[in-house]
Amino acid sequence: MKNLLVRICLIMTVFIGHAQEATISKEVKENMQARVESGENVGISVAFVNGDKVDFYNYGTTDLKQNVAVDEHSVYEIGSISKVFTCIMLADEVLKGRMKLSDPIANYLPKTVTVPTRNGREITLLDLATHTSALPRMPDNFNPKDPRNPYVDYTPELIYEFMSSYELTRDIGSEYEYSNYAMGLLGHILELHTGKSYEELLIEKIAHPCNMISTRLVLTDSMTNHLAKPHAQGVEVSNWDLTGLAGAGGIRSTTEDMVRFLQANMGVSHPAIFEAMQLSQQVAYENEANQFKIGLGWHYAQNGDDTIIWHNGATAGYKSFTGFIEGTQKGVVVLGNADTDIGRIGMKLLGDPRPLEVPKPSIATVINKEIDANGIESAIKLYKQLQVEQSDAYKFDENQLNTLAYQYLGEDNNKVALELFKLNVASFPDASNPYDSLGEAYLKVGDTTQAIINYKKSLELNPANDNAKTVLLQFGVDKSELVSNVEVPIATLDSYCGQYELQPGFVITVTRQDKQLFAQATGQPQFELFASSYNKFYLKVVEAQVTFNANDKGKIDSLTLHQNGQNMPAQRIK
Repeated sequence: MKNLLVRICLIMTVFIGHAQEATISKEVKENMQARVESGENVGISVAFVNGDKVDFYNYGTTDLKQNVAVDEHSVYEIGSISKVFTCIMLADEVLKGRMKLSDPIANYLPKTVTVPTRNGREITLLDLATHTSALPRMPDNFNPKDPRNPYVDYTPELIYEFMSSYELTRDIGSEYEYSNYAMGLLGHILELHTGKSYEELLIEKIAHPCNMISTRLVLTDSMTNHLAKPHAQGVEVSNWDLTGLAGAGGIRSTTEDMVRFLQANMGVSHPAIFEAMQLSQQVAYENEANQFKIGLGWHYAQNGDDTIIWHNGATAGYKSFTGFIEGTQKGVVVLGNADTDIGRIGMKLLGDPRPLEVPKPSIATVINKEIDANGIESAIKLYKQLQVEQSDAYKFDENQLNTLAYQYLGEDNNKVALELFKLNVASFPDASNPYDSLGEAYLKVGDTTQAIINYKKSLELNPANDNAKTVLLQFGVDKSELVSNVEVPIATLDSYCGQYELQPGFVITVTRQDKQLFAQATGQPQFELFASSYNKFYLKVVEAQVTFNANDKGKIDSLTLHQNGQNMPAQRIK
């Protein structure tokens, strides 16, 4: 299963302390240098804002061939940060009295489109803007002809087709679930409502008033000349062009422009869009039971006494982050032209006290070079050798080979892709995503028998994998064969409640409300745990599972968090 836009994952993030420096620290600069020199990143551009004072720091290059240094004028895809722009444009229409957050979205869509309802409740604009619409992360009719540029052919007609066929699986407004489809739909609704394209709205409402001359969907000649090329696993990949779902992640920009955007949001400048920006930052949805809040597009993270208002983004070859401390004029922008997360750099500048880790190079870079030089068989042998002899020298998580395999699959090199997917499954037999990806590869080569086997295994490991369910149902697998939730006795649920220390200072607290278990990591909101067996649970907001472990006396003394191919034990401390 490809993570086509960034998956927001809050479960493992802790922030304590305060941002002290008005400039980019030596630690951050050295970390950026280490990332580039290790091959983990190609180029990184950072801006730290303190009112009208800005400190820029750039390291690395726009690509691996021309050796052109990145700077504050370098153009990057900002991915899901585009969602914040979409919500600000919605807020502007609301303040001008032309739309209401409570408006049903059916009011703005063609009459031929059937919008699903549930228990008499209609999906509203607010539901789209807060990821509480009960619409899924991605539509099930998303089948790109070119995986290297997957969104380019997802048209409004396909948006309507999915909407008219989808049946909601939970009550609208009852739960947060990050949805690229919903936010892309919101951008399209703004187009229908105003009669203008998303890019025209972007320029008119935000880019022009904020003097953001290099913030567009379509690259201008100047932006093309300053483009930082996208990279994944050390290999240059394709740029993404979002059409129907542009509002979910289609914007390109620079650190210079994003600084102006950030300054406007923090009130350093007061462009015409300022009031809409302020509205977007207010709490728009709150789940008190889960201690979770979200604005219009913006997310919140608690950093000691400070609230960080933030969003991040990713496309195939870019990562991005922007955020600021609520009530201050301190903020940060981090843009990179590789598929490696750089959000920690931004949070570090906003006060995260944890030291920045020096990244390890991806094993996929080594394997890719070996395939080119000596073929896939030699590469598999090298992978297994390095996994035993130098496991600490390279990044070996499940995403490394998976991303590389998708590159070969996108190039129709199906033989190499299949071997890499199979190697990844063998390396991470307890992880769901490698089986899902292998199933997709088997589908592409026409082996439906093996595809079904692997999708079933993926679903067994992660019952929240709606993609696997959809595919299996399409191939006639009976619903009764699919994993369903298990009802666990309340007494057993109570035996799991307690505090589990994953690492010093990072504790997962498990509680029960009625028949529902919740897990809450230090400094983070609660997330629901759903049972797949008596002691195994899974999350829906991220791909992660939890196993509760009993000692030889039958007492629950630990849990294991399964995430990103890792099995992380946490001892019970209370």
